[in-house]
Amino acid sequence: MSANSKENGKFLYREGRYSDALESFSAAGIEPSEDLDTAYFMSLCYARVGKLDAAMELLGQVSREEKNLVRLYQVRMLLSWLLVETDNIEEAEKQLKEVLAAGFESPQAWSALAYCQWRQNDIELALKSYQEALKLDEENPNAVNGLGYILAESGKDTGRAIELCRRALESNPGSVAYRDSLGWALFRAGKTSEAAFHLTEAHSSCPEDSTIRSHLEAVKNHANLEGN
Repeated sequence: MSANSKENGKFLYREGRYSDALESFSAAGIEPSEDLDTAYFMSLCYARVGKLDAAMELLGQVSREEKNLVRLYQVRMLLSWLLVETDNIEEAEKQLKEVLAAGFESPQAWSALAYCQWRQNDIELALKSYQEALKLDEENPNAVNGLGYILAESGKDTGRAIELCRRALESNPGSVAYRDSLGWALFRAGKTSEAAFHLTEAHSSCPEDSTIRSHLEAVKNHANLEGN
């Protein structure tokens, strides 16, 4: 019975029925501390339903005991993402450095590390980490966009920033984050009209995002000053 409930929990997770999956895992009567596979899938469900503390507790347990290297990489990447989501940037950076030191180099790991470094105002380190990501995959859209955004934000190379952000958006035209980055890069380069177009589009798609809103307000304020 417990095995059937466990397999049913996995099925429900894959179907996107995360609360139902958690109920099924509980019905299995298996202690997560005694079954790393169950702990892993329960952590995924908790993350999906917004119970991040519960997800991180289970992921921490799995990361300490997991022997499968592929699963361990997945666990630590997810744990670092949840740490970022809960604003524990220093601990997320620590996790990512350990992932990379263990030989799990990937564009995703380097890009996530770069983001953490940028959040802590380590601009030069962030730029280097994004460049490391691009060495592994020069077309990785997150790395392309991230490098472009930091080049724009720091004012180091707004021309290249526009090129990179435009490339990222072309790879995924529906990405609001990439459109915001392009708009901001254009604004930092003095291309106010085109910046306003992209930022307005981004804000329309995601009006609750405070970063996009602040970028659009900066462009509008600049345009008002030019008009006076």
